[in-house]
Amino acid sequence: MEAADFINLLSRWGHILPAVILVGGAIFMNLVLIPALKTSDDAAEVKGRIKRVWAFVIMICAGIIIVSGFYNVYIVFKADPKPSPIYHAAFTVKLILVGIVFYVSSLLTGHSEVAIKFQEQEAKWGKLNMIAAILVVLCAGVMKVAPRIPRNTPTSDAIQSEVQPPANQSEQIPVGQINSTDQG
Repeated sequence: MEAADFINLLSRWGHILPAVILVGGAIFMNLVLIPALKTSDDAAEVKGRIKRVWAFVIMICAGIIIVSGFYNVYIVFKADPKPSPIYHAAFTVKLILVGIVFYVSSLLTGHSEVAIKFQEQEAKWGKLNMIAAILVVLCAGVMKVAPRIPRNTPTSDAIQSEVQPPANQSEQIPVGQINSTDQG
C-alpha cells in the first residue's frame, strides 16, 4: 500500500465513522431516548447532561467530516474517470442535507435563546434531523455506485456538433461534389 492509498483510506474512515456516530445518535435519540424520558420525572436533568456531551461529540464529528469531505471531494474530482451527472446530483442533495443535519443538531443541543425555543419542539425537529441524516447516508450510497465517465470521452455537445449539419449547406458543399441523389 502506497502512502497516498493509506491517506485515502484514513480520509474515508475519517468520513464514515463520524457519520455513523451522528446518524446512529440521531436515531437513538429519537427512537429510544426521547420516548423513554417522556415518562421520567428527572427528564430535564438527564437531557441537560446528555446534550452537553452530545454537543461536544457533534462538534468533533462535524469537524472531521468537513475536513475529510473536502479531501475526498478533491480526490474524486481529480480522478479519471470523472463523476457522472448522477453523482453530482446526489452530491448536491447530500451537501444540502448535511447542512440541515449540522444546523438542526446544533440547535437541538445548544444553549442560546433561539436554541432553547427550538428545543420546545424537540420531537418534531429531532425526527426531521433523523430523516435528513438517513437520507445523507442514502445519497452517499448513490454516489458510491454512480457510473464514472472517462475524461477522454467527447462530451455530448461535441458529439452533437459533429452530427448536426451546418445551417447553410450550400456554402459547405462544393458544387462539383453534388451527386444526382442530392439534387432531387
